[in-house]
Amino acid sequence: HGMFLKEPYRLSVFHANTLIKMYSGFGNIEYARQVFDEMPDRNGASWNNMISGYIRTGSYSDSLILFLQMWRGGFELNGYNIPSLLTACARSGTMLLEGLQIHSLVLKSGLSSDVFVGTSLLHFYGVYRFILDARNVFDEMTERNVVSWTSLMVNYADAGFFYEVFDLYRKMKFEGVSCNQNTFSTVVSSCKPLDDKLLVHQVLVNVIKSGLETNVSISNSLISVFGSFGEIEIAASIFKTMDEHDTISWNSMLGAFADNRFLEESLEYFRLMRLYHGEIDESTVSTMLSVCDSKCGRGIHCLVLKLGFDADICVSNTLISMYFETGSCRDAERHFHLMPSRDSITWNSIIAGYASVGNWFGTLRVLRELLRFDEVLNFVSFASSLASCADAELLSEGMILHGLVITHGMNHNDVVGNALVAMYGKCGSTEEAAKIFRHMPEKGVVTWNSLIGCYSENEETDEAIRTYNSMRRAVIISPNYITLVNVLGSFRDPNHLRMHGVAFHGHIVSIGFESDEYVKNSLITMYTNCGDLESSGSIFSTSVEGRSPATWNAMVAAMARSGCWEEALRLLHRMRREDVKTDQFSLSAALSSSANLAVLEAGQQLHCLSVKTGFDGYRFVANAATDMYGKCGELKDLAKLLPQARRRSTLSWNVAISAFARHGDLRKVRETFREMVSTGSNPDHVTFVSLLSAFSHGGMVSEGLECFELMTRAFGVPPAIEHCVCIVDLLGRSGRLSEAEAFVEQMPIPPNDFIWRSLLASSKIHGDVELSRRAAENLLATNPSDDSAYSLYSGVCATSGKWENVVGLRMKMNSDNVKKKKPALSWLNVR
Repeated sequence: HGMFLKEPYRLSVFHANTLIKMYSGFGNIEYARQVFDEMPDRNGASWNNMISGYIRTGSYSDSLILFLQMWRGGFELNGYNIPSLLTACARSGTMLLEGLQIHSLVLKSGLSSDVFVGTSLLHFYGVYRFILDARNVFDEMTERNVVSWTSLMVNYADAGFFYEVFDLYRKMKFEGVSCNQNTFSTVVSSCKPLDDKLLVHQVLVNVIKSGLETNVSISNSLISVFGSFGEIEIAASIFKTMDEHDTISWNSMLGAFADNRFLEESLEYFRLMRLYHGEIDESTVSTMLSVCDSKCGRGIHCLVLKLGFDADICVSNTLISMYFETGSCRDAERHFHLMPSRDSITWNSIIAGYASVGNWFGTLRVLRELLRFDEVLNFVSFASSLASCADAELLSEGMILHGLVITHGMNHNDVVGNALVAMYGKCGSTEEAAKIFRHMPEKGVVTWNSLIGCYSENEETDEAIRTYNSMRRAVIISPNYITLVNVLGSFRDPNHLRMHGVAFHGHIVSIGFESDEYVKNSLITMYTNCGDLESSGSIFSTSVEGRSPATWNAMVAAMARSGCWEEALRLLHRMRREDVKTDQFSLSAALSSSANLAVLEAGQQLHCLSVKTGFDGYRFVANAATDMYGKCGELKDLAKLLPQARRRSTLSWNVAISAFARHGDLRKVRETFREMVSTGSNPDHVTFVSLLSAFSHGGMVSEGLECFELMTRAFGVPPAIEHCVCIVDLLGRSGRLSEAEAFVEQMPIPPNDFIWRSLLASSKIHGDVELSRRAAENLLATNPSDDSAYSLYSGVCATSGKWENVVGLRMKMNSDNVKKKKPALSWLNVR
């Protein structure tokens, strides 16, 4: 250009147009405009190049002003400048009115039949979510190409109308239009929210028929979708058949492993990615952090710092979530405070993190910070905060949050409404949950599921069934697998099974959900909880072909939860023999079984397995292993497993205190409790059950009573029935029977059979016949079939020489058909 300026020759229109294109291509729009302004003659290409230059550099309003000058200068509209202007209106995000005016010009100038103009209009209306207008434009197009079809599909997908995407896809195939990579990528991605495995397999067949199976963009979408459906082998097969892999390909494969919690495979592919591909980005480390355990997560964090990704706010937010998930709350807090900037996701991540570990105090503290800094509270902030108050002891805090929800005008938000229903349900206030439900303006399937789950959690089986039937009568709402899982969760004893469970199983078969993995696993759990191990085993054994690792893990967990600890361990060993992957839930269940059986060797083997498979860093597994060593008397191993004091969760502290209490080490119990309080951890009702039990067995009456008083006064933990049993036992063991009886009469909650049994046992020890009679009467009133009432009371009478009472009790026991429990058995592990 400089050489041309030195020469006396005048630039031709062609050369000037080329210069405009060059300068705008490099982003020097001022130079391009200078060349344009100095042109003595211009043609249509001159105007179009300058308009395109403005659009390319983001000067959308300038492009429109220049277009008006062009139009007034007599240049006609064509299929080149109109699509450019519509692109400018779409990209700006604020030029809706201008775009509508351009559409009017299109209609007046007769350009609506131009396929490029029509396709640009589709994109414009899609950006502004005018889906019906986009469809009208599409239907009126006399000529359509693959880009037109794909553009409307993208509009539907972006607006969440995924069924319409497939309807359009079928029509496109019917009309013989060949799909390109963008079409297939859009269609494949739409399979994920529809949760339709069959559909994505059908699309894969069409991709192969089209010869596009090695296309990078399509393959990336297929890997992501198959990974989300748990079909890892297919995802890996697609990845291996690709001719080339870009960063997105590797990230999609890592995401597939991460979605299914395959830590070992994630680490291996991450190693291969760094070895063969070399380049990793922020998405790579975020994906890895989402699946890592504590040790691996810290290693990835070091890599983040080395590569400078810590400045990326998305990576920082994922680090916060990772540290909370692995139980390193202090590290999450430290990283949060070191962040130079925060967005709403950051605040919501820290709130959700506190909620996940049950730290309602931390949640409220962050909320207070948000309000103090005048940060915007959104529905996610409130939903996460409400989740942290999902405990009967935190009902008052939940009600305070409910007040904040109302003052911020969020009470009509669906997500917040669902969170309120769930919160009140978990706090045991089902009436309040139902009231929130009734006042919600719109009730989607998630809302119905929240209320059914609320009744299920509070063992209100009849209400859960009634609500489910009401949901089915609501014509526009269809139950999904979560609905059925929630209803099944409300059946917990043989009566429920007889009255509802079997019939509901039949209903599940009739509506075609019996093969759903989650429903199948819930059926196994339901039959186990109701004492029908034969039926749960039958479901498990008949699902050989569709038996996923999750089904195996559900069976192990169900066995452990129902007290069939030996069977749980046998099943886990069978899983290992058949090369089925264990997860953190089956490992924690098996470790708990070893703890309850006090089988140290089996527990040690399981702990080694958890280390080998990378699950030892998960909170449930770590706490189960710690509890196992505590119950097996290996306190040194327990101490090694405990995290540093500042990183321990309340559950970890409880496991340690319980272990020391079980072994009568009162000094360590006191020390551990003091250390727990000094680190800022909040003792809960389980903590005080262990403390009171230790004081009771150690005969420390004054300390036990003082602890009970501090529990409510200093720590705000309301007394539960377990605490009251400990106090009755504490007073009874020390011979203060009158005080024990007075305590029972003044209890803030009604006494149950455990209370009366404890008082009866104490009166037997000290030979108080009258008190034992009253305790036995109350025990039989709460549980008429309790054989311990007869045994303990007759023992007191026999000791006092009142044999006529003993004979009378035996006769009454026989007449009431009360069966004596079989004697407990001990067993040895013979080598």
